[in-house]
Formats: sequence, C-alpha cells, structure tokens
Amino acid sequence: MNYTEAIVCQVNELSDGQMKEVKVGETDVLIARTDGEFFATHAKCTHYQAPLAKGVLHDGKITCPWHNACFDLRSGHRLEAPALNALPTYPVRIDGENVIVRVPDTGDDAVLNPMATADDGSSTETYVVVGGGGAAAFAVEAMRQGGFAGRIVMVSAETTVPYDRPNCSKDYLQGKAPDEWMPLRDDAFYREHRIELRTGQPVTAVDAAAKTITLTGGEVMHYDKALICTGGEPRRLDVPGADLSGIHYLRTLNDSRHLRELATSKPGKRVVIIGSSFIGLEGAMSLRKLGCEVDVVGMEAVPFEKTWGARIGRVIQGWHEAAGVRFHLGHKVDRLDGTETVESVVLNNGERIPADLVLVGMGVTPRTGFLQGLPLEKDGGVKTNEWLEVANGLYAAGDIAHYPGPDGLVRIEHWKVAGQQGHVAGLNMAGRAQAYDAVPFFWSNQQGKRLNYIGHTTKIDDIIYDGSPETDESFIAFYVQDGTVKAAVGLKRDIDIAMIQKLMQEKRMPTAETVRQGVKWAEVL
Repeated sequence: MNYTEAIVCQVNELSDGQMKEVKVGETDVLIARTDGEFFATHAKCTHYQAPLAKGVLHDGKITCPWHNACFDLRSGHRLEAPALNALPTYPVRIDGENVIVRVPDTGDDAVLNPMATADDGSSTETYVVVGGGGAAAFAVEAMRQGGFAGRIVMVSAETTVPYDRPNCSKDYLQGKAPDEWMPLRDDAFYREHRIELRTGQPVTAVDAAAKTITLTGGEVMHYDKALICTGGEPRRLDVPGADLSGIHYLRTLNDSRHLRELATSKPGKRVVIIGSSFIGLEGAMSLRKLGCEVDVVGMEAVPFEKTWGARIGRVIQGWHEAAGVRFHLGHKVDRLDGTETVESVVLNNGERIPADLVLVGMGVTPRTGFLQGLPLEKDGGVKTNEWLEVANGLYAAGDIAHYPGPDGLVRIEHWKVAGQQGHVAGLNMAGRAQAYDAVPFFWSNQQGKRLNYIGHTTKIDDIIYDGSPETDESFIAFYVQDGTVKAAVGLKRDIDIAMIQKLMQEKRMPTAETVRQGVKWAEVL
C-alpha cells in the first residue's frame, strides 16, 4: 500500500482540546490534541460530511456540529448516532517540533466499527428485530459489534433496507437527494454480515411469554432475544371526507416519492397541509420548492409554540411566509369536500381552501397493536428499564419506548434517539449491559435554516434568550422547567449546542440564573 506523509502543524500550534483540518495529499485530515497527545482521523463526519474541526472535542470524543454524531478520537469508532460508520485513523509521529501524519492512498473516508464474524449457522441462538427503521439498522450492527455471532433476523413491513427517514420530508421530497443516497446500508452489507432481511412482512403478533413472532401469512418464528422498534403510525384525519382520494401522509420513502410525483405532475399544484409542526412545515417547505401553492392549517395560534415558544414560532412562520406559504392558524378542519377526490378543505370558521391534494402531518402514535401479554402506556408505547428491556429477552427502542429519564419515564420521537437506543439495545442483547441515559437531540430544517434542539421538557416555565430570534442571525433559547434549564434550541450556534449537550450529559449544566447572566460555554466545559 502506498502512503503520503506530511507535516501538518507544529507541536505548539494546538493546545489540549483543539482541532484543525489539514490536507495530506488528497485526503482531508483532522488533527487534534488531547491529554498532550496528537491524533489524526478523517476530517468529515461519516453521516453528512460535516467538518468535524467545527465541532467539539471533549474527553477524547469528537461531536459533529451538525447532527451531534460522536466519535472516539483515538480509535475513530462511531459512538453515537446518527452516523453509522467510524472514522479512518492515521498514524501520527513527532519529529522535533513537527507533527507528521501518514495517510494511505486508498481514499477511504469511512470504516466500520469492529464487528464479530457471523458463525456458519452452527449457533442455536436467534435474535430478531421487528422493525426496519433507524433503530433496527443500528441494533443489528450493535449485536455484531457486541460480539454476537449467531443468527440475526430483521423483520420489517418496509419493502426496502433501512433508509434515511428524516430526508423523506427534506431533500428527497424536493428531488435533491437521489434514490441511491437513501439506504443506510445496501443488501450486500447485510449478506456479508449474515443479517437476514425479511422485508415486506408485517408482524401480526409478538408473544413475550412464548417468545414467538407471528408474521402476516401465519408463519411463527421463535426467538431467544428480540427487539421491537416498529416506530410510529401517522395520526389519521377523522373528519367527514377523510376517505376521499387525494389525502396523503408522509412517513415512508414510498410516501415521499409518491408525493413528489403528484406535486410535480402539473405546475402550481394546490396543496393543503393539515398540521403546523415539524413534518407539516418541512413538507410545506419542500412542496413549495417544487412549485406548489401551499396552505398550512394548524390548531395552534403560532407554530411550535408548545415546543419552542411563540417568539421562535413566529420567526419560523415568517420564514415560510417569505417563501410563499400561507397559514390558517388557530383553526380545526371541519370537513373535506369533493366527489371522489378532495377539492377543498373547509375550516371550522367556514373558510374554504381549494386543494388538489392534502398532506396530513399531525404526528404519530406508537405502532404496538401486535404486542400480546404486555401492558401498554396510555399512548400505546411500552415501558422499558434503563437497559431498554421490556420483558425477559424482549427489548424496545425508538418511538414506542418509554424509558427512564431524569424526571421519570419519557418517550422521544427523534431520529438520533431511535438510532442510539437501537445501538444500546443491540449491545445489551449481546451481553454488554449498557444503560441508556443519553440527552435527546433533534434537528429540523425550516426553509433552509437548521435548528438544533437538545434536552427535553414537559412544560416551559420560562425561556432565556441568548440573542434575538427576530433580529439576530444566530441565537439560543434555553427552556426552564421547575427552575432548571432542561433544553435548548439554537440557530447557527452548533458548537455551543454541542457543548451544552455535554454539560447536560455530565449533569454540570449551569443554573438558570447563571445562564441568564451569560455563559462562555467553552470555559464552562
């Protein structure tokens, strides 16, 4: 193998905790210093190629600035979702005052975390994952990473391999992300690691006591351990006319593809979106970019008021209005009119909005109706312990899981949370006994502006602003519950949000009063 070697910096150029991106031959390299030692990895996050030098290095771990993926600096191993792949690492040597890095000329920008080699079928143990989303993808790999070499089966109602679901309402819906970008892994990967994919096969029953899984068609599978990560089912519109043709939901890759085809079938398609939260407004953004006329109906007076507060909600609404999206807020849908296909949406105030198609984005409910012999929470989710175990040998992850948080049970519908829970559950099934205690992270793209949200609140008592949402290009809002900062959302404050996440994780978050007075996060961390 051929190598390129280069001086990348002087020893005194970087202090502990500092990073920078350099070029070695044709390779982008991250050089970083921690505990007096220098380390080198590939410079771009393996998720969406974010520049890691603009992230945070803390306790030997690199946090991506865009979507909060995390890597071990020394080994390059991927530690946290949403990245699946690890970073290539490169040898570093010191010659006098020169820091020298040697990079192979392979051009690899990602590698796998170490995984056990699957046996030849001699194992008698079978682990089954029910679900085909992000949690499932991370879980089956974690089982191999945890050392399990036996049989792994992924049973999914989806007809494809696990894919990048968040993109279904963003670039993929807009036609900017081609189909080949969407799979998290290809079929060859699963074949190589002997992970059986049973796609297009919904599960009709899981019997926790008998340790059996029944598929559509009647086939019964026996498992030694199983993970349930079936995600959410879109809430259905329940008004007169909801059975008309032209009513659509956005949850799957096929939903997104079909919606794009309909939206571009003729110029100026009239779309009414019912729901003014994340899926609704990301859908509004994407459909507007496709040239549709878009009206949004929402029961809230201001979008995101319950989640992020009225000030930020009004700013986001303004971004959409500037792009031509019209809002009808503080109203419910009374009925949908049309003969066979929807022609208009009628609100409870009598307003009639013409529609060629309707997109319903009113959130999801846990998809758990097939579970037998297990108590369900009021919302249909399932209660887990700190290891994400529901019953003997049965685990849950993602949108359906109520897990122990700092203030009691919590259920989070975030992509990163689902992936990380799948990872932890898979490791635990392989015998690692790792508690899930990660701080939730979420991102949303609203008219090209990415907001990063960290933490979780059940109610907002106060909001502390660092910067003005109305006038500043960047800001952070801190959400106070019971006198404590429980969450924060930021625009163009990626590094600060990543630092706040570390402080929350280590239970070192400053008091609300300290935050109100102003904090230099790098100094606190």
